[in-house]
Amino acid sequence: MPREKQKRGRRAQEKERQEEGKRKLEDDYEGEPALKRQKPSADVEPEDFIPFDSGEQDVETGNHDDTPFYGLLDTEEQEYFSRAAEVLELNQFQTAEEQSIFVESVYEEAKGKELKIACSQSCSRLLEKIIALSNTDQLRRLFGKFLGHFLHLVQHRFASHCCETLFIKAAPALSLQTHKTSNVTKKQVLESEEEDESPLSLVDMFLQVISELEGNWGYLLTERFASHTIRVLLLVLAGESVDLSSKGSLVASKAKEGVEVSRIEEQVQVASKKPAGVPDAFVDVLKKVMNDMTSGLDDTYLRALATHHIGNPVLQLLVSLELSHFGKSTAKDSRSVLRRLLPDDTLEEGTQSAIFLTGLLYDPVGSRLVETIVRSAPGKLFKNIHKNIIRERISSLSRNEIASYVLVRCLERIGRDDLQTDLDLIVPEIPNLIEKSRLTVPRALIERCLIRNIDTAPLAKALEASFDKDPAKRLHHLLEVNSADTPVEETAGSSEMPFQGAGKQKYASPILLHKSLLAQSMLEAPGPLSGLVYSGLLAIPTDEMIAMACNSMASHVLQKALTASTSTIQFRRQFVPRFSGHLKQLALDTSGSHVVDVLWEASKDIIFVKERLAQELASHEHDIRDSFIGRAVWKNWSMDVYKRRPGEWKLKAKEANNQTKASNGDEKAPVKSKIQLARERFDLSKKSASVASKS
Repeated sequence: MPREKQKRGRRAQEKERQEEGKRKLEDDYEGEPALKRQKPSADVEPEDFIPFDSGEQDVETGNHDDTPFYGLLDTEEQEYFSRAAEVLELNQFQTAEEQSIFVESVYEEAKGKELKIACSQSCSRLLEKIIALSNTDQLRRLFGKFLGHFLHLVQHRFASHCCETLFIKAAPALSLQTHKTSNVTKKQVLESEEEDESPLSLVDMFLQVISELEGNWGYLLTERFASHTIRVLLLVLAGESVDLSSKGSLVASKAKEGVEVSRIEEQVQVASKKPAGVPDAFVDVLKKVMNDMTSGLDDTYLRALATHHIGNPVLQLLVSLELSHFGKSTAKDSRSVLRRLLPDDTLEEGTQSAIFLTGLLYDPVGSRLVETIVRSAPGKLFKNIHKNIIRERISSLSRNEIASYVLVRCLERIGRDDLQTDLDLIVPEIPNLIEKSRLTVPRALIERCLIRNIDTAPLAKALEASFDKDPAKRLHHLLEVNSADTPVEETAGSSEMPFQGAGKQKYASPILLHKSLLAQSMLEAPGPLSGLVYSGLLAIPTDEMIAMACNSMASHVLQKALTASTSTIQFRRQFVPRFSGHLKQLALDTSGSHVVDVLWEASKDIIFVKERLAQELASHEHDIRDSFIGRAVWKNWSMDVYKRRPGEWKLKAKEANNQTKASNGDEKAPVKSKIQLARERFDLSKKSASVASKS
């Protein structure tokens, strides 16, 4: 059998690998087509271009001829931009001027290569950072380079993130720009072309983006890389502030990398982070875009988007913007998104709308749409949902890990009477919820009862019945650290000391986080609910208390117990002295140092204990000041003043106590220091001398 003909030698193999690499685009990802083909024709039915297979397509069906290739950067260009990325990463600029000069130099080097850089796997992150540091003129120049290519760029794996960052950073400058399409003369166009700059304003550029994407909205809704950019564009058109941290999954996915860099000094052109207002033209454009996105879809496909992991966030945003920007009355319009999702006037069992909502309650993706509807729906529709959908199955919703979040959103909106009724229905389920670590609903009930001024005694009884009667064991059950979260070499003694080694874990368990939040909510409630936690803190041994302080989650419970409004002086007089002898260990620990900082405020009315703790810190001065974390503790306790001027430090400690009493309505005036009295006498003598000279 003849053997396959092969080239010999390493050089031949290397040459073959290089030729194979040139045939592949940079954005090729796990065998998928890098750029999805656009909708071929407006006459094609929605079923032909909306994929419901996780945003993926068969490679054979993609039309790669329609996908432009902007070229690759050569070796020297790659090296330059790699060095520029390292400089930005170090961020050692002394002044804002140095930083702006560097950004401009990168723009000069990137002139004519902007599209290559945006589509480059390694350099697109650099472009995102440069956009974040750019002024309005630089943003407008880059925007002009992208015009005419947005339909392809928003579908690119790397360039889509550059477009997203460009939209976010250009949005605050929209109010500073003037709409000058009609005022642009032919001479200005020629001059701008010579300067390689677009004559359009940012307002015109955003409108140009809309026109480029028009006719492809239905497909882009579920496109893997374009959907997050479309969401940002919708928020910009609506005049909403685009904050990735607050908007969460509505803007970007959890896998999005953070490429933000710190600006040394905010430049005048983009001083405002929130748009002061959007042009009037954007209101009509937003309405048209939202109508175009959904008009090509029938009601069945629109409901299918609710369970699509890419289309669902866009659908949430459409519902939210529709009700917030065009009025709650739009829910009655038969063409509105919400009305098409829920066409029935009543949500009684058996109706199409009730079946649709009930099916979404337990779906990991669809339940988020129900949360958005509950939060934004008109009052009449919300009451209908709460009465017919939520209350009838409130027990099963509270027990379910996914549906419980929908229930929490309802609890946040209902009135006092409805909350009291729901509380009575959920209380019997509390022991079962605690046993299964379903703590979201109990915590929400505590918070809402405090806001609505509802008695929390039934909750306290249910929680007390869920735990052990022994206060120490009750606290262990409430704030346990799972052995899976503790390093292997430290799990040996976990049965005797549940918090041992917990501070060393790299990632906190979600269950531990929810337990900590529940305990903090309990500490905010006066009466027996907070007493369950306070009694446990006093009952545990000191070594376990110190281990709690070094735990990233449990330490927040200690901080809340020392500073909450329910914390009494009797509790603090018993609890604070137990930290004595362990301050060095806590001051050098990342989590424990925050507990030491809180001890300054917690010992405000027990001065003798505060002096004892300060003396202990002073005895370990060398070790504490040698640590970055310890130096912060040293400063917060004013230890330099304590060592050099102990009398002034005592006055400062007493003033903190007096200020607290004054804020609580105590009529006794704060004690003034000798320096303050001397200054008052000097000012008085100066005033009397000036009066005598005038007379």
